[in-house]
Amino acid sequence: MPTVIAFESDAGVVVAADRTVVRGTTIASTSADRMLEFDDCGGAVVDDPDEARRHIDVELRRYRTEHGESPTVEPYTRLLRDVVRDVGTDAVAAARDRDGEAQVRAVYANGSVLEDPPLALGTGAELALGRLEASRPSELAEAAEFASDLLAGVAERDTRTGEEHDVWTLADAN
Repeated sequence: MPTVIAFESDAGVVVAADRTVVRGTTIASTSADRMLEFDDCGGAVVDDPDEARRHIDVELRRYRTEHGESPTVEPYTRLLRDVVRDVGTDAVAAARDRDGEAQVRAVYANGSVLEDPPLALGTGAELALGRLEASRPSELAEAAEFASDLLAGVAERDTRTGEEHDVWTLADAN
């Protein structure tokens, strides 16, 4: 199981996820793209990213057609909750609130939502949370670099977290 982290900085949010797929005790792939990047909302999924991405893309198109705009964090979290429940995976949602402030939520396959960042999912979650709760940079570029370094450190200690990873940021609109 990969490691996904997300946190808020003074200027926006950072989401990062490793690319490893483990089946049983065997590494099946080191190139899974877990990131969800849809203009002004996104996040990452723990398992089955392609299936989740297809469903989310359809639901986002429907939302944008019905509302004429992208969802803010609350409707996007509800949309993602429904998708991950159907797919059977955990995820992180990232979008802006009505005031333009980027926020993150953990969305679990059982339908529950955690709104208390920093967030970490997967096998390296405990390792990542310790460092995330200690301190995080306030500037977005520094925060993205911090997330990359953090996942690299988790990969050294957790055999199910891979060395290859992706980082995505969403800046506050203000």
